[in-house]
Amino acid sequence: MFSPLDILYIVLAFCALWFTAAIFWLIWQIASIFRNVNETLAEAREKMVLIEKALTGIRQKFESTTSVLGVVVETASKTVDYLLDKKKEPKKKKPRKKGKVIDL
Repeated sequence: MFSPLDILYIVLAFCALWFTAAIFWLIWQIASIFRNVNETLAEAREKMVLIEKALTGIRQKFESTTSVLGVVVETASKTVDYLLDKKKEPKKKKPRKKGKVIDL
């Protein structure tokens, strides 16, 4: 019926089939891992872009606020200096006005 050589070929064919299936499964798993890593990196990139936009917005708000704040602080310091100078000056007494004389 089957010679030992035929049985050997059948066993080798099954071994090649199982070996091919194992290699295919291994390649499938590696590809699946790489796909998951790629998706994770894409999500991380998106998050980094959002964080960068948020930080840029915060920096722009801070810069605009500091420029306005500089003007406010300068105005306030000039006002305080003016008030201090005004306080330091001795008040000059105004002469009293005596009753007015009306000439007819």
